[in-house]
Parts: sequence; structure tokens; C-alpha cells
Amino acid sequence: MILKNVLDMLDPEHAKRVSLLSMDLARSLNLSEQDVERIGYGAHYHDIGKISIPASILESGIQLTEHEFEIMKRHVEYGLSILSVQTSEEMDAAKVIVGTHHERWDGTGYPNRLKGEEIPLYGRIVSICDTYDALTSKRSYKSAWPIDEALAYINNQKGKAFDPYLTEVFLQMIQEGALV
Repeated sequence: MILKNVLDMLDPEHAKRVSLLSMDLARSLNLSEQDVERIGYGAHYHDIGKISIPASILESGIQLTEHEFEIMKRHVEYGLSILSVQTSEEMDAAKVIVGTHHERWDGTGYPNRLKGEEIPLYGRIVSICDTYDALTSKRSYKSAWPIDEALAYINNQKGKAFDPYLTEVFLQMIQEGALV
């Protein structure tokens, strides 16, 4: 099965929105167009490992148990495994994003508890955009949050979950009317 088919089995609209938001944030940071493209490409794959998570956990309408959350966290490992056979500069960017988009600025994230700038820039960018889209989208277990509440949450997580500087740039970008 080609990777595109795997992505389509997951949540392709979420992947597309996260990709577009991540590219917008990368442009707001004045990154090179090559970096912008790599981030956009890689962001599409950020949750590819969820294909290996049981549907009962992915589609749970209630808060996950501690055991279920431990299983869910393995989507990072599974994603890296799925992408491991692919080699290209774009796929290398995707691997960085898959492996680091759940790390937290304060070092309490997963899978490696990276802290601050130990987390690659690509992962830090996608982390904010993924969280924002997850909050503002309806899911089986929650309603979509209003944008102002999502932005307040993102701001509150500045220096905790998210890079403080990237958070400021992201908030400004959204307030100025990002494309997504």
C-alpha cells in the first residue's frame, strides 16, 4: 500500500490543515521556501502511525485511560517505522516531524522528553499547528473549540508545551487571518 492510501485512511483533512498552517507559520518565520515545502510535506505525515492504533482507541468517545493513552503515544514509534523505508530529503523532514511533534518545550512530552531547542524546529512548528487544528475541529470525543478559546489555550501553553517565540508568531499569524 502506498503512503498516500494510508494517509487517506486516517484524517486527510486534519493532515491537510496542519500542513497548510505549518507552511504559513514557517513563512511567517521567514524560513526558506525549501524549508516551507519540507515542513508542509512532512506535516502531512505527522499522524501516519495512527494507522497502527486500534480503532476503539482512535474513535473513543470518552477520555482515554492511562493504558489507552500509552498505546496512543506509540503512534510516533509506528509512524517512524512506517516511514523508515523511505529515503529523500522530504521524507527525512517527515521523520523529524513524526518523531518530535509531541515533544514539549518544558521537556514533559514524548517519546524522548526533549526540551526547548533540543526539539527540532520542524517538530516545534507542527506541534503548535497540530494542537490548534485538533482543538478547533470536531472530534468523536469533543466539540470544536471556538477560535478565541483555542488561542487562549495555545497562549497559556507558551513556554510549557510550545516554544515561546513560535507561539507569539503563531498567535499573530492567526489574528492576522491565516489561510486555514
